Amino acid sequence: MTRYLLDTNIISEAVKPQPSPLIAEWVQGQAGADLFIATLTIAEIRRGILEIVAGRRRRQLERWFSGPDGPQRLFEGRILPFDLRAAMEWAQLMAEGTAVGRPRSAVDMIIASVAAANDCVVVTANERHFQGAIDFINPLRVAG
Repeated sequence: MTRYLLDTNIISEAVKPQPSPLIAEWVQGQAGADLFIATLTIAEIRRGILEIVAGRRRRQLERWFSGPDGPQRLFEGRILPFDLRAAMEWAQLMAEGTAVGRPRSAVDMIIASVAAANDCVVVTANERHFQGAIDFINPLRVAG
């Protein structure tokens, strides 16, 4: 059984009114128990909602975020924290990037380190953010 940590861009795409068919197909093809998100993803989604100008769209997203189909409820029991194990993984990933002359995004490496600390494969549409850091799959390239 493979455990998957969904990057924020996958969650954002999956909840669109017209999601990418490849991403939707991939997510629907997985057992829910194998899909996880990081606490950082909750923060990134919330920040994105708060940055939208007050109005109808923001209210819709706030209702979704707090409701039964929002990430906190949908992934209840499957939200992984940036804890001490993840912190140690993060330090290693950041140092390795610097050592090879390819500094890595601290935010992306939080996702990668949470995945590494919890034996997950990252699922992302942003391959270059994770290249050489951790195992990942891109549902836009591989369906099923």
